[in-house]
Amino acid sequence: MHRLRILWVLLLTLGVVGCSATRVLYNQLDWVSVWYLNGYFSLDDEQEVQLRDAVSRNLEWHRRTQLPEYAKFCRQLMRDADGVLTEEILEARFQRMIELWDELLHHALPDVSAFFLVLSDEQVDEFIDNLEDNNQELWDEYAGETAEKRLERREKSAFKGFKRVVGRLTPEQKDIIRAYMSNMHDVSDYWIESRRRWQQAFRDLVVERPQEPEFSERLTALMLDPNRNDDSAYRQRVDENRANFFALTLALHASMTAKQRERFNRRMQDFARDFEVLAVQKT
Repeated sequence: MHRLRILWVLLLTLGVVGCSATRVLYNQLDWVSVWYLNGYFSLDDEQEVQLRDAVSRNLEWHRRTQLPEYAKFCRQLMRDADGVLTEEILEARFQRMIELWDELLHHALPDVSAFFLVLSDEQVDEFIDNLEDNNQELWDEYAGETAEKRLERREKSAFKGFKRVVGRLTPEQKDIIRAYMSNMHDVSDYWIESRRRWQQAFRDLVVERPQEPEFSERLTALMLDPNRNDDSAYRQRVDENRANFFALTLALHASMTAKQRERFNRRMQDFARDFEVLAVQKT
């Protein structure tokens, strides 16, 4: 995943679910994950059991070790919002998100490697075909749009994300979002091309499927450094977009009303409590 998109995903996720829904959704992740992955493969009974065991094992680890860190992260965001926010603080929080993401990947990768190594050639072909279908859907969605339409979608996405976190936006805040979104580079085409290059490297690895430890080593490199083959001009645009997004966040933070600050803190507090309850909950 493009790493700036992780920031957007977090922002949207924190707003999409309420505190009670967080617990319900998390406790359903085991079967939801298996159901989702089954959409890419036709598995036999033994493979299905292996997949379910792997998902359950990784979710249990995630519950015990990562959710307390998520709670700490939410409480840190509360302290940040109540203080003097800076670009350096936002960068530090962003890097912490990347660290948590990489920790999850590191833990899951041995099971991912083991799973792909037991697939048949026919199952690998099925997986690759399904990936390409997914790519085509994305291509159809993005490639046919004008630059104006893409800008309009970015604005709507930003409105939705910030509104879900802080509540109703003021006219001034909407103007701030429009101004900063207009300065964002449109990297949609670059992103799709980068995605295709990454998936091609992933396909090559899965088709070749060298023996361990080579398979795991190459898979780890692909998963933990997905942008290593990106064009330098694209990476520069991505970095500039991230700086622009941080500047937007700082501008909105400075414009927040007392009611919005209260809502933000309440939501972060609710999420922190949910993560703490889930972390000690028996499965």
